[in-house]
Amino acid sequence: MQSKISLFNKEMILQVGRNIGWISVIYFLVLFFAIPLRILMIYSGENYRDFMPVQRLFDFNFSIQFIMFITVPVIMAIFLYRFLHVKQAADLIHSLPLKRQHLFHFYTLTGFAFLIVPVILVALVTAIIHSVYDLNLYFQLEDIFRWTGIAILFNAVLYMSGVFIAMVTGISVVQGVLTYIMLLFPAGFTLLIIYNLGLMLYGFPSDYYQIRNIEYLSPISHLTILEGQAISAKAVLLYTVFVIISYVLSLLIYKKRNIEAASEAIAFRALKVVFKYGVAFCMMLLGGMYFDAMQNKFAWLIFGYAAGGIIGYFAADMLLQKTWRVFGRVKGLGYFAVSMAVLVLTTQAFAPYEKKVPELDEIKSVTYANQVYMDPNDRFAPKPISQQENIEAVRKFHESIIKNEKTNEIAMDSQEFALFIYELKNGDKLVRQYTIDRFDYESQMREIYESLEYKHAHQPIFKMNTDEITSIRINKHITESPLTITDEEKINQAIEILKNEIEQEPFSIDYYSKGNTSSIEIMSGINNYEHIELKHSYKSFLSWLEENGMLKEAIVTPDDIDHIVVTNDSIEQEQFKEFHEEEIINRIMNDENALKISEHDQVLSAIKNAGYGLFNEEPYTAIFVYKTGSHKEIRTFSGKDVPAFIKEHFK
Repeated sequence: MQSKISLFNKEMILQVGRNIGWISVIYFLVLFFAIPLRILMIYSGENYRDFMPVQRLFDFNFSIQFIMFITVPVIMAIFLYRFLHVKQAADLIHSLPLKRQHLFHFYTLTGFAFLIVPVILVALVTAIIHSVYDLNLYFQLEDIFRWTGIAILFNAVLYMSGVFIAMVTGISVVQGVLTYIMLLFPAGFTLLIIYNLGLMLYGFPSDYYQIRNIEYLSPISHLTILEGQAISAKAVLLYTVFVIISYVLSLLIYKKRNIEAASEAIAFRALKVVFKYGVAFCMMLLGGMYFDAMQNKFAWLIFGYAAGGIIGYFAADMLLQKTWRVFGRVKGLGYFAVSMAVLVLTTQAFAPYEKKVPELDEIKSVTYANQVYMDPNDRFAPKPISQQENIEAVRKFHESIIKNEKTNEIAMDSQEFALFIYELKNGDKLVRQYTIDRFDYESQMREIYESLEYKHAHQPIFKMNTDEITSIRINKHITESPLTITDEEKINQAIEILKNEIEQEPFSIDYYSKGNTSSIEIMSGINNYEHIELKHSYKSFLSWLEENGMLKEAIVTPDDIDHIVVTNDSIEQEQFKEFHEEEIINRIMNDENALKISEHDQVLSAIKNAGYGLFNEEPYTAIFVYKTGSHKEIRTFSGKDVPAFIKEHFK
């Protein structure tokens, strides 16, 4: 039937307004409270000049803005196309003398107008306040325009996602749930795949890929970072293309949709199969991920895959059939189980991937690190090493890890992360990660860690511009007034000595830290600082401090300690869950068999040898009682480092 009603008929607009107008009003009021009213509260007072400039309007009540941006567009789409999910309403609307494309254009565009009008009004009010109070010192009119554009863009993305899902489902609640699943799916599914590949392929760098901009794969997670950074032109283009494609696809699907699909969870038969097995697959991955994280055992991993797949399959079937009586329909589950078994076995057959180590003549440089850095471009992140002998040392280390795969999967005494990033001469990159027991690789690690190139690539002090360093602070943790060095000549001397100390420092396989507990904080620029542990082995630096009369301010000496109480009982880690630290200290202090040390030389020996190992590993526990405020500290002695007079006392 040809259309006999104007596309934007006044009565139809009023009817839509009655359905969704309240959403638009609430949206405006909340955004007005979050931005213009907040600006008035801050900058209309007498002390408004004390406030710092803001980088973008998202800085004002961002949590409120975020909640509005991710909920209101979806709610708008749900209420706008509610008529598709109620049989009587669907029959009524589709009985009008309007083509389906006309109905789609009217409802979708009218709903979008109701969605963006509050954003535009808030922007206008904010611009007026900006002009009246002359707030150019704090933010610019361009910031308002930028916020408006970004807000409209993300509103459009979430709104069109809701509209698209409205076309493929017949239940409003399901529309809301599936909309958020669709929005989070790219990031969530990628995370699940990456994590599970890390379980099935030895060496797959799941942690490395998990922090590589996954947040940009979902508009919701992307929104969370807009408070701290601007949106790129590439992202704007991609979101714009997404909105256009969603609009066109929604229209095409709507024209094919049966009116009788109202009240059906999925409106199209073909999509029901995709939905059921898609949910089962994602739940299988989620189950494996959960039980691996909780138990880290192969049997529990398989249980997690099986339980997740079964739960996902039957949950999806219940939703589609709208009944819980689906447990007899196991034929499809059997097909799914066989398919997943083949998939897992196929993945496990990728032996070339697991054994791959680039040849020496293929490698341009390699980065070896014991952690994944969030920003690889950070100036203090590890840098690649390119000297042939060091690349070869890293390759041999990598090869030995692969050969010891089964050993590495057994319980470890000293677990360490190992990340290898190879830059190849052909421009490719090869990345692998492992969890190892560092005690199994002492010789290989020593060769790498003691090379000057590795130290210069990893130690932040070698990446700092000495001319930019403003101060050096040394804190011995028992005083609120650290030693501060601001003299330029002394700063240069200290940095040079510390560089030499680090270059000459031997590799230690043991994490057990003993001796001095002071830390060095090197400040450069505004809020840029790096920490270095002031180790007892830094003899030259300690001598330099003593020559300049700063040693007592920098490290703990016997003069700082009233006495030390030592017991030969170790403290189990579980005790810290059951008792307060003060109770444990009091118990040791009142131990009749404990040794009390106050003689200068013995206290000095205790300071040099006491460490911070795991409490349940070390056989001797000590309480250091300081003169300053009667401060008490728990320290430990390992069996190999305990002073002879302490060992003799407990024989």
